[in-house]
Amino acid sequence: MKPNYFSRYPSHPSLLTFFVVIVLLLSACSSGQGLQNTTNAGKTYEVAPEFREFYNSLGGENILGPAISKMFTFQTFECQYTVNVLMCQNPVLTGSSRFGLYPLGNSLNIQESPDASAPAESSRVVNGYSIYEEFIPLYDQFSGLQFAGNPISQVHINYSQERIEQYFENIGLYRSFNDAPGEVKLLAYGALACDTECQYNPSIDSLIISSESAGNNQPFLPQLGKIGGATAFGAPLTQPYIASDGAQEQIYTNAVLYSPNGRNGEVKLRPLAVLLGVLTTPPGPQIYGNQDGVVFYAVQGDLGYHVPLIFDEFISTHGGLEISGDPVAETIEVQPGLYRQCFENYCLDYQPSAAAGQQVSMAPLGKQYLENMQGANSGEKPLVVSSNTVLLQVSEQYKRLPSTSPQRIDILVLKKEDQKPLSGFESTLDLLLPDGSHYTSDITATQADGKASVIIPAMNAIQNGSILTYKVCLKAAAVEPVCASGNYLIWNLP
Repeated sequence: MKPNYFSRYPSHPSLLTFFVVIVLLLSACSSGQGLQNTTNAGKTYEVAPEFREFYNSLGGENILGPAISKMFTFQTFECQYTVNVLMCQNPVLTGSSRFGLYPLGNSLNIQESPDASAPAESSRVVNGYSIYEEFIPLYDQFSGLQFAGNPISQVHINYSQERIEQYFENIGLYRSFNDAPGEVKLLAYGALACDTECQYNPSIDSLIISSESAGNNQPFLPQLGKIGGATAFGAPLTQPYIASDGAQEQIYTNAVLYSPNGRNGEVKLRPLAVLLGVLTTPPGPQIYGNQDGVVFYAVQGDLGYHVPLIFDEFISTHGGLEISGDPVAETIEVQPGLYRQCFENYCLDYQPSAAAGQQVSMAPLGKQYLENMQGANSGEKPLVVSSNTVLLQVSEQYKRLPSTSPQRIDILVLKKEDQKPLSGFESTLDLLLPDGSHYTSDITATQADGKASVIIPAMNAIQNGSILTYKVCLKAAAVEPVCASGNYLIWNLP
């Protein structure tokens, strides 16, 4: 059972701040004894003798990270921060029951309701939260509720930090996209709570970035990095949503990005200059050249536009004409000291008086597009993908079949609000086999009727009478995973 003295620990953020301040005061009053080393990451300390056995039992430095504070006293408890947790003990108790981890997760103010839908048979569910399968071994290593605590969120795909993550009361678990399956680590709860008082900077992968921004999910981030646009397009202003043409779309300050048919592997820009009706000028003959500081872009035979070299360089380093589209006007001075040239998908501004490296930037057309969309006369309503907005249904061709026969799984994706079918949704199938292994397969994008299917090959080695459970999850970026489960029986007639 979870040590009952945790109920005496403050969980309100203001009390936690007071708790952290005590660490600073104690550190200031101490002589510095116990400092282990100073690296680029910051100060680390020896684990206090009182915690060494407990620390090592939970995986030591490889799991909990190094100690980043000395042991300090709070009320009747003794505590010490590591990068990922806050270890505490009640010295009046004896044995292993005196140790525990402080519920730092409660200070994150995560307010997420448990999943009311029926979980898959193979899921580990605690208080209505399904623990992500890859996280279960490490969760068990922390003795579940005893040291990890209750889950306080469902599993999420954090596109902005490129990881899968789930939050618990005492620890946070994650796997980076680049990590091998099953390579799970702890989020830096301790470093976040102790903040500057501990003078330690955790790895970027384990950072917890608290953001109130609506656009904290960025499915296009990997592609933006490839075209040098991770920052040029500005901040995301919306969550990813499904546009009226079935494409996955997200509005940034300076542009609108989308993936045709909801495919995350391809990124394009909406033609904002065309959609917003920016001022255009007809193409003309070439008059100037490189010696005049411009490049001529031909768009209709010998007719085209003169593009300043500084704009041409920006375009070249941000995906080329495929991303910018053709120019639609010559450069104009939109206000004193600010020059603008528009292309099909974005406009570029040049401000000579700006600091070096900041003279060229994109105009905020994305913001204007969003404002227009939200206007009273706009019929467009972004669909933010979540279990509250999208309904995923799965079914099997056969509820019972012999091991020598293939099975077909059908999926249907609907908009919950009006039950209209949604096209362009790709998904994945995960079939749990009796020996604990998994058969996985991608499912092609849904068609205009919202339907798609996948064939599971015959599996002759499956024992008669086995119940096979499967889960289908949408690939589309979502505020929360959208999944559905089913099962069928392997039955060989005598």
